[in-house]
Amino acid sequence: MAQRVYLDANASSPLHPAARAAMLDVLDLPANAHSTHRAGQHAFSLVEGARRRFADLLGVRPDRVIFTSGATESNALALAPHTTGVPEPLVSAVEHPSVLAWGAPDRIPVTSDGVVRLDVLADRYWVDTQRASTAAVMLANNETGVIQPIAEVLRLARERGVRVHVDATQGIGRMTLPPELAAAASVAYSAHKFGGPQGVGALIVADGGPIPARARGGPQERGRRAGTLNVAGIVGMVAAAEVAKGAWAGLGALRDRLEADVVGLGATVVGGKVDRLANTVCAVFLGWEAQDLVIALDLSGVEVSAGAACASGSPERSHVLRAMGVAGSAVRFSLSFATTEAEVTGTIDVLRTLCRAGTHDR
Repeated sequence: MAQRVYLDANASSPLHPAARAAMLDVLDLPANAHSTHRAGQHAFSLVEGARRRFADLLGVRPDRVIFTSGATESNALALAPHTTGVPEPLVSAVEHPSVLAWGAPDRIPVTSDGVVRLDVLADRYWVDTQRASTAAVMLANNETGVIQPIAEVLRLARERGVRVHVDATQGIGRMTLPPELAAAASVAYSAHKFGGPQGVGALIVADGGPIPARARGGPQERGRRAGTLNVAGIVGMVAAAEVAKGAWAGLGALRDRLEADVVGLGATVVGGKVDRLANTVCAVFLGWEAQDLVIALDLSGVEVSAGAACASGSPERSHVLRAMGVAGSAVRFSLSFATTEAEVTGTIDVLRTLCRAGTHDR
C-alpha cells in the first residue's frame, strides 16, 4: 500500500483542520486567562465563549461545563470518593479502565451483545439505594462501539434516587447524543476522540455542581478544578466538536462497507446485532490472534488496534470481551472524519491477502 491508512480513531482521532485553525489563532497569545490585564481578559473571553458554544452543543447551561485535561481526569473528578460520598461506586463491567479504577468489584453485568443488563441493574443492585447511591454506565464502548441504553439507565436511576455518571468519550461525531444525557449527574468528554487536540476535555455536571476540587491551588473553573486554563486546547476542542456534530451519518456507510467485507472473510463482528457507533467494527478473525493480525496489518500499512490503547502491552485478554463471553481476541477498526473510501478499499484488499495467507499457513 503506497500510503498508510489510520483506522484507530477510538484511540485518538486525527486533528480536524477546523480545530487546528482555531488553535493557531490563539497559540501566540501569551496571556493567562485569569490575569486582569487586557491580554488576560481577552484569553478569558475566548474560554468563556468556547464554554457557551460547547454548552449550546450539549443543551446545558455554561456553568455546568468544567474544562479538564481529558476524560480520565473528568472520570476521576466525578467518581472519586470525595465527590460521590461512597468509596466504590457501582460501575458496568465494560467501562473504560479510568472508570473501573474507582468502581466496586461487583460490577453491573452485560449481555453477550455487550448491553448493560437493565433487569439485573434494577432488581439486584438498586433495591438498596444506600448500597448504590452512585453508578457509572458509559454512553458507548470504546472497544466494540456498542451503545448503551442511557435513557433507560437514567430513568431507573431517577426512580431510585441514584446518581449516574456517564463516560461519553466516544459519542461526539460517532452518534446523535441522546438528550437524556443532560439529566445525568455528570458526563465526561475528551477532545482527541472527535478531532480536537490531546490533553483537553470536559466534565458536565448537574446544575453546576457540587464537585469538590481534586486539583487545588487556584479559583479556576469556579473552584472545581485549579490550574492554568489551556486556552488553545479549549478553543480547538470546541471547534472540533461543532464540526463533528453531524459527521457520523457519513461514517456509517463506510463502516458498513468495511464490516460487510470483514464478515465475508469469515470474521465475527462483536456486538453486531445491537446499536453501535457509526465508525466502529470490532471483529474476531478465525485462525488469528488479534495482536498478530494487528502487526501484520501494520506491516502492510494499515493501523488498527486490538482493544483499548490504554491496555496496549497488557498480557490479559480484554475485560470487555470477557464480560461479553466472547472467546478469542478481537481487532478494532475505528474510522474518523478523515477516512476515505479509497482507504477502506485498500484495507479490505490487505485483509483479503492476509486472511488467504493465514488460512494457508494454518
